[in-house]
Amino acid sequence: MHRMTQLRFFSRFPSLKAVAVCAALYALPVAAQLPMADADYDASGYVIPAGMTHPSMYQGGVVPAGMAYSAGLQGGSAAYQGGVMPVGYLAGRQCDGNCGSCDPGTGCSNSRGGLLGGHMNGDGLCGCGLYGKLASLSKYCLFCRGSGCLACKSISLKHLGSNLATCQPYGEICGLRWYDLSAEIVFLGHTQGGGNQVLTSRGLGVPPNVALTIGDANGGDELAAGVRLSGALICGVGGNVEATYMGGNKWSALAEANSAAGDLFSFVTDFGTNPGPLGDLDNASKQQVGVESEFESVELNYRRRTMGPYCRFQGSWLVGLRYMQFDNSLYYGSVGAAPHFFNSNDRVKNNMFGAQVGGDGWWNIHSGVRLGMGLKAAWVQNEIHRSMTVDGSSFAATTIKESRRDSRLLGEFELKFIWQINHSWKFKTAYYAIAAEGIGFGSVDKDTYLSLSNAGGVVQPAWVLDDLVIQGISFGTEYNW
Repeated sequence: MHRMTQLRFFSRFPSLKAVAVCAALYALPVAAQLPMADADYDASGYVIPAGMTHPSMYQGGVVPAGMAYSAGLQGGSAAYQGGVMPVGYLAGRQCDGNCGSCDPGTGCSNSRGGLLGGHMNGDGLCGCGLYGKLASLSKYCLFCRGSGCLACKSISLKHLGSNLATCQPYGEICGLRWYDLSAEIVFLGHTQGGGNQVLTSRGLGVPPNVALTIGDANGGDELAAGVRLSGALICGVGGNVEATYMGGNKWSALAEANSAAGDLFSFVTDFGTNPGPLGDLDNASKQQVGVESEFESVELNYRRRTMGPYCRFQGSWLVGLRYMQFDNSLYYGSVGAAPHFFNSNDRVKNNMFGAQVGGDGWWNIHSGVRLGMGLKAAWVQNEIHRSMTVDGSSFAATTIKESRRDSRLLGEFELKFIWQINHSWKFKTAYYAIAAEGIGFGSVDKDTYLSLSNAGGVVQPAWVLDDLVIQGISFGTEYNW
């Protein structure tokens, strides 16, 4: 009855039970609190793990974290004197964190951090050969004296290697090719249609002593910067709708011929041999030719993706609509003795719209590293608009406008490389080539110029149609939600 009363008492007051237990333990002899001090480990069958010091050699209770007993280690001690051992303490030696590892098995002899230790061991930080020699330079860092700021860490190849490791590709070999948004800076050039007609000679004569041609102002030879933006929206299993804009690239070039003697002659007068009504184009002191062009493209496609065996190869096909615009102009001018002058500017706009089909294939070289190639072909209607303005000292300014429409082929080739940085971001570079046939280019027309100085009707300028190739490279990124 008395025992039951005690149990009920402690169950009703658990805190008193805890105090009683603590008091009992305190009252025990010290030897009883250290059961390991007199334990007969050999008789109990206790097996010591490989490399572990026999428990009987421990002096005291629980060994502090990081404690190491090593009579064999140089400068070691049987026990750390002074309470809890500092983190990283090893047999009387300290590591400041910059040596990476203080394990004597790494071959770092007498490794110490800090300004003094880095120079005393003679091999640089941790005494690890080339890495140590380069890292020892960090002791002269003006910002942290080698304690680990970004400036001094960049000197060490060891830290550089760990930073480069973060740039390794991310992903899995069987990850389906996908993106939500893509943005690239595109550098493009283009071919110049219309041939390389001679415009100006220096002195009389046919064939002329060439001073200026249309090809002298070839703006398409320069790479002009633009953008390529694309977005994809999931539409069914393995399918998506893509919208792509590419453009903003503009080219311009100007070439001129000068003569203080005023002996420049124009093709309009057969280089001075047939002056006619436009003789003010001859005996010029300056003649110029200039070109300007601009490119834009918009696509809306449905794409369906598929995966090949073993995930090494992927592919897709697409159908959609495409609009492409290519504008260009050709300027020709002459300045002679006052009041003689002449200016011609032919602006031509190509507006192509139609349906397209295509596809691409991707080789998964490594997880997160891909090489792809794509092709597109479109059947488009090219609506061409021209506006030629001609002005001269012998006739009033005149503007000639006309249009035409043709059915043409348009194609695109893409070669792309993808490096996946993490789940959301990829680095992307690509080569693009777009080819179109029957593109209208600005021109100079002798018959039109001569008709403007006569009382008769104006002769419409002839169309100059030629193939166009736009090509270049891009650098950008892709993003996944």
